[in-house]
Amino acid sequence: MNEPTAFQRLNPIIQEELYRMKWTDLRSIQVDAIHAILGGNKHLIISANTAGGKTEAAFLPILSEIVEDHTSSVRALYVGPLKALINDQFRRLEELCERAEIPVHKWHGDVGQSKKHQVLKSPGGVLLITPESIESLFINHPDKLDILFSHLSFIVIDEMHAFLGTERGAQLRSLLARLTQRANHQVRIIGLSATLGDMTSAQKWVDQKNPDSIAMIKSGDNKTVKYIIKGYRRLKSGEECGEDSSDKENAESIATPDDFRLAKDLINAFAGKTALIFANSKQQLELYADLTGRLLLRAGRPNLFRIHHGSLSKAEREDTEEALRSKSSPTATFCSSTLELGIDVGNISRVGQIGAPWSVSSLKQRLGRSGRGEDQASELWLYMVEDAATEQSKPIDRLYPQLLRAIAMTELMLEDWCEPPDIERWHLSTLVQQIMSVIAEAGGASALTLFERLITRGSFKNIDQKTLVRVLRSIGANDLVEQTPEGTIILGLKGERIVRSFEFYSAFVTEKELRVLHRGHLIGTVSALPTTGAEGFLILAGRRWKIIEINLDREEILVEPSRGGRLPLFSGSSGPDLHPRIHEKMREILSDTRVPVYLDQLAKEMLQEARIFARESDILHHPFFLNGNDTLWFTWCGTRANRTLLGLGLYKDLDVSDEGIALSFEKMRDTDIQMCYSQFLSEQPDLVKLAEHFPVKIVEKYDGFLTEDLLCEAFARNYLDLPGALKSIKGMPFISDSEAP
Repeated sequence: MNEPTAFQRLNPIIQEELYRMKWTDLRSIQVDAIHAILGGNKHLIISANTAGGKTEAAFLPILSEIVEDHTSSVRALYVGPLKALINDQFRRLEELCERAEIPVHKWHGDVGQSKKHQVLKSPGGVLLITPESIESLFINHPDKLDILFSHLSFIVIDEMHAFLGTERGAQLRSLLARLTQRANHQVRIIGLSATLGDMTSAQKWVDQKNPDSIAMIKSGDNKTVKYIIKGYRRLKSGEECGEDSSDKENAESIATPDDFRLAKDLINAFAGKTALIFANSKQQLELYADLTGRLLLRAGRPNLFRIHHGSLSKAEREDTEEALRSKSSPTATFCSSTLELGIDVGNISRVGQIGAPWSVSSLKQRLGRSGRGEDQASELWLYMVEDAATEQSKPIDRLYPQLLRAIAMTELMLEDWCEPPDIERWHLSTLVQQIMSVIAEAGGASALTLFERLITRGSFKNIDQKTLVRVLRSIGANDLVEQTPEGTIILGLKGERIVRSFEFYSAFVTEKELRVLHRGHLIGTVSALPTTGAEGFLILAGRRWKIIEINLDREEILVEPSRGGRLPLFSGSSGPDLHPRIHEKMREILSDTRVPVYLDQLAKEMLQEARIFARESDILHHPFFLNGNDTLWFTWCGTRANRTLLGLGLYKDLDVSDEGIALSFEKMRDTDIQMCYSQFLSEQPDLVKLAEHFPVKIVEKYDGFLTEDLLCEAFARNYLDLPGALKSIKGMPFISDSEAP
């Protein structure tokens, strides 16, 4: 007897809906997912490009499973990293589910209370939600959870790669473990991702006990790619210069002539196209949105460029998303990682990237945002701006390290490599949050109960019982929790205040920001830092504003349009640590003679200059370079190993600083450096002791409530790499020569 086809496996009601929606066939990834979900009971990870049909691959079989089940319980839980993504998926699922009479609900910060009460009163079907809103359910509606999820069968995690190895991912994994404990039966997890650097790590994140049992479906990528890296030499330093000091309305210009040259090239490449232009900071986005607007105004041309990032108001962001989806006129948008994930913004013809991206994973994700059409190529233009190198330049600057990094990341992407997620991190800060969450949910808990719920049956399996006790004592000393005479742990006064704050729901730090308003219309938010002054100017949403009032009590800045502008400060991180493979590839590119075909003429010249300097200085064979009285050690070992080598130097009281791909030693010769570091091959220091030499160890949200010894242990585990550091030491000429026969 022949096996049923994927379409035949679907419930007849779902089949009918697909006919009505004029589906003519199923993609291969959807066929495989239907067979895996309806023909088995394993957890599943589906990996495919953006717009590869992953959502339907998961939900067609899930909806077939639940369509005729009218149980008063959420049957399928969809977790998305962004509210906008949830809104997108809600629209897609609503169309599919409406006639099938499957309830579809969404729950996040922008959803009204009446809609949320409706879910609590009559749960069923599919619920789309953010991790923070799941947290709020545990805090505010613990008595409703058993009913709400009593027959939960599926959890779909969209953009799963965005959660792996992060605080938010640790929170989500803990919350899902707590949910499945309440369900008291197997709940299948379906992970959706466009970019995964290491499938094994992803499997372990889904199921720590039995990672090999996770089924995998991965679609092939046969897309044509159009790709170019354009080089720019910055001939002038980036100081601010006045446009017209006689006009008070004209505040400082924050652009150099080179910035204007790049802005002109952006106009030539992206005007008249539906495109996304990424940058690594909101300041850069605002700068180039402002510059392109000013250049187009001077030329008498319409400005169809827009801007989109997390500090802009919801209305501003949604207007831009709608403009991108609209087919009436092409819209090029300067954007942050908010549009890197799978929000539906229509058919993107071209992607730009200003500066080297933070990771190969991010580069692949951004490239994949273009070329959604069947015969359309994915296209990315990468713009690399470096200071022009002269004989007076710093040695590292003569290597054009940002360009080198961009080429290395491109080559690794072409090799189909990207960073494996670090799922073994110690997320002590998130553990503190989850301890308080469990206590708030239950009204109190014993230490044994916390260990059982969060570690034994939970997701913090790399935390042992002794460490949990130390964490409890630490947060107890800070009044987050206290213990009753009967041994029950309850929230302390400070813990009560923290849990009752809206900010508790997120596991990551959210800095205090001021709202920027023009005539009552919210434009966005900026960091509340001392540099924000009255009678000043700022650029926000790609437009120039004059500050007319700052009200700290209301946390507001009132503005009016202006010709002057200054880039505001935004909260944000400095980017993730670079994997050793990226630094190694940078070194390989310097030692190579081939010139990548995707470089423009100036980028080729810059690469050639870097190779000439590397060859003449001999840093590829002898990694030490004498720079005046100082010495550079080119380590090429990744951020964590380089940080560890820095710590080893500080441990020996050396005057050493981290230069990314190198270490700089003040008033030391290479022989002294090698003699000093060679001692660590036989006398390896305690990494926790080494961590004491780093002044900044409070990194995550609740780190400030942990003792110094816990912070040092977490820092050593999360941010140092002793094996990588020792490998660099063994590679020093002094060591290599001494080991030679």
